[in-house]
Amino acid sequence: MSSPQPRRSAYSMGSLPNMVRSMLVLGVIVAGLIAIVPRINHVERPAVDAAGKGAYVAQLTGWPVELPTGLGKDWVPTVATDSPLTDRVRTFTTVWSTPSGADIALKEATNVTSGWISRSANDGTRSGQVQIGSRTWERYVVQTRQEFSYVLKGSAKDDLTIAATTTGSEEELKTFLAALERVKPAT
Repeated sequence: MSSPQPRRSAYSMGSLPNMVRSMLVLGVIVAGLIAIVPRINHVERPAVDAAGKGAYVAQLTGWPVELPTGLGKDWVPTVATDSPLTDRVRTFTTVWSTPSGADIALKEATNVTSGWISRSANDGTRSGQVQIGSRTWERYVVQTRQEFSYVLKGSAKDDLTIAATTTGSEEELKTFLAALERVKPAT
């Protein structure tokens, strides 16, 4: 004698109301997961030893590397690299987080090309000059992104050229550049 077959549940038959209920339950679960997952608006980069890297680059290359001094704890170096950039020009680059949360990229190199200057100024348009201390910097502006770059060209081809670009205010950029001092080479 065979046992009676258990009755199939109406839920497993795939009726339209059951599918709608299942989709609603899944939608609520997904919405709950989205609501509890944190969102990251800004990634904090750890500080790097820009002064140490600058001293090493100065010792290695013989360049008169410059970095800002005395700006305070709200100016944080987040990147320090020594590598070729545009046109294979060896470039010492540091990126600094400013008190307002903007970034300033400082690039230093010798034997630069016009392409290096253009890329270091983010292809900005030359817009006059700026006097900071005893130095005269060429000013570049990228209107579409409100970026400012100042470039100090070396007087001879093998002299150091410095380019600084900010996503913040020109006042912060001027403060930053006024604090530049030559780094003592590592020994």
